[in-house]
Amino acid sequence: MSGATGVRVTARGWGMLLVGALLAAVAAALQSLTTARIAAVVLAIPVVALLWALVSSAFASRRGLRRTLRPRGWQVDVGGSVELTPTGAALPPWSSLRERVPATLRRRGLGPYSYAVLPSQRGRHVLGPAVLVRSDPWAIVWWRTPIGDVADVLVWPRTEHVDDAVVARALEASAPRSHGLPQRTLEASAPRSHGLPQRTLEDLTVREYRRGDDLHRVHWRSTARHGELMVRHDEPTTTRVIDVLLLLGDERDDAAEWAVSAAASMAVALLRGGYTVRVVTVADGRLVDVTTTTVGDALDLFALAEPAAEHAADALRSVQRSTSAGVVAVLDRPAASLDASIAAGGALRQSTALVVDPVDPDNALVGLLQHGGWVVGGCEGRGSIAEAWLALTSVEVR
Repeated sequence: MSGATGVRVTARGWGMLLVGALLAAVAAALQSLTTARIAAVVLAIPVVALLWALVSSAFASRRGLRRTLRPRGWQVDVGGSVELTPTGAALPPWSSLRERVPATLRRRGLGPYSYAVLPSQRGRHVLGPAVLVRSDPWAIVWWRTPIGDVADVLVWPRTEHVDDAVVARALEASAPRSHGLPQRTLEASAPRSHGLPQRTLEDLTVREYRRGDDLHRVHWRSTARHGELMVRHDEPTTTRVIDVLLLLGDERDDAAEWAVSAAASMAVALLRGGYTVRVVTVADGRLVDVTTTTVGDALDLFALAEPAAEHAADALRSVQRSTSAGVVAVLDRPAASLDASIAAGGALRQSTALVVDPVDPDNALVGLLQHGGWVVGGCEGRGSIAEAWLALTSVEVR
């Protein structure tokens, strides 16, 4: 892109114009030809510089710009960087490259063609347009020329490490404990004394064999461990798929951001544990439902999460009707209007929810979800995310 956005005179240029004007006045008063010549030279320099700028901008070579972002995904409070590489004609002398960056990215310079960022806010941010700032050799005038296009970049929410043991307990916490299972099966699934479950992530979606089950679905490792036939309780097409539901309230505050981070942290833990995650939330004003095995894709959705508003009930029904193995939900100050959906839909075999309410951690919907078969815990939306999930999954299940 070429074409100057405007030529401006620098402080030095204005100073020379002022000095030239004063010299011209003195020359006129004293009738001094020498002083007049000096004044003419001083005034001519800014004029020549201005003409040089106009000609240079009119005949400027076309240039482009390539941005290299490191790392691939930026995250709140995690440093990143941008390297700007001009393409096309080489940059002219007496020029510099600058780029417009939102204040929320907290930019600092690294060099003439690169800068570092430390994002403070998740979501979509716009970089650019970049501008080529040019000057004449005497720095009398300067002008800007746009170069390249703008670029959208997503900033992911903060995430905390959630231990595999906590993930395992979150998935098995609400599994029915009284369906005619032999006592030895209940004892085998109980946590060890030091808090780590005996079952691994691979064994969480199994149940006892029932007449009519396809023998191809027998989980032989669990069968050997329990001493009886165990099969995967979900259909083969949805094995190891877990829904992660995030519903944000109307408030856009620290508690809401904590809720986003809590859901994102659990999704990352599930993905790294070998699960496929189905993210259900509201983003860009609509209900989104995306199944992924990639951490980056999941975090992209959480980066764009926004208040659920009228889509909350539809999102809840989406996971209630899901064929996935279970659901892990984070509900930020859920509206009372969800009562009917919760009562009508019930829960999946494995349904765990964290209700965030900084004013009332014992939100009324906590009891309603528990009555519907969910394992639920309330929290104030601050502090350690890992400890909040641990406290929820440590609740005794009756």
